[in-house]
Amino acid sequence: MIPELSKLIEVQVIDKEIQEIQRSLEQLPEDLKATEAALARLQDQQAAHLQQLEDLKAQRRDTETEMAEMEAGIKKSRQRLMEIKSNIEYKAMLKEIAFKEDQRDQRETRTLELMERMEEENRAIAAKEQEIQEQEAVLNQQRLAVEAETAKLREELAGLQKQCTKLHQGLPPPLLKRYDFIRQRRNGTAIAPVRDGVCMGCNMNILPQQFIDLQKGNEILQCPHCQRILYWFEDEAEAEAGSQKVS
Repeated sequence: MIPELSKLIEVQVIDKEIQEIQRSLEQLPEDLKATEAALARLQDQQAAHLQQLEDLKAQRRDTETEMAEMEAGIKKSRQRLMEIKSNIEYKAMLKEIAFKEDQRDQRETRTLELMERMEEENRAIAAKEQEIQEQEAVLNQQRLAVEAETAKLREELAGLQKQCTKLHQGLPPPLLKRYDFIRQRRNGTAIAPVRDGVCMGCNMNILPQQFIDLQKGNEILQCPHCQRILYWFEDEAEAEAGSQKVS
């Protein structure tokens, strides 16, 4: 295998690792955002419960005020009842008192209903507060984990970029330019092996003569279909076997 091609294969392996690390670095904040969004939803729900509780308290105050006013009205009506001489007026006043008492009783029932709903809201608020505390703990732990993982990945990335730079120094600039051009257009894969005359990058057959020239290993060839730089699969297998013997 041409030495430049061998180095270029190494570059692609490192570039793929770099690409994967960069994806991970981009994904980590997104995962954190998802947890933060979950916490924000819980806080919004808690705010809604708190607002509902305040509304219920206001309704209870208004209802109790109405009850107090009605009770005062009933008391006055009873006092006036003692002063009435006419039987007709007496019956009318009794009817009025009964109506006011019914209205007061309705307000009392309403007050009890409001108190029950307030208790329910208080229970919901307590439960939601527990959820919020748990979610905050999860978020804090995740933030620490993300910070640690980010530092680790950045360290790995710096090491890989250093390796890549060193390999670039041993490659002709035109070849590197061609490699980068293809890589950007082929989803990060600019170099592909050929097995049994088939480009493994696009799974298309290359020309027989091109396959023969590829096996000779005297020049850098590209796939006529996907334009990827090609190497013979057996060259890769032999290189791996040699590496295992050395180790």
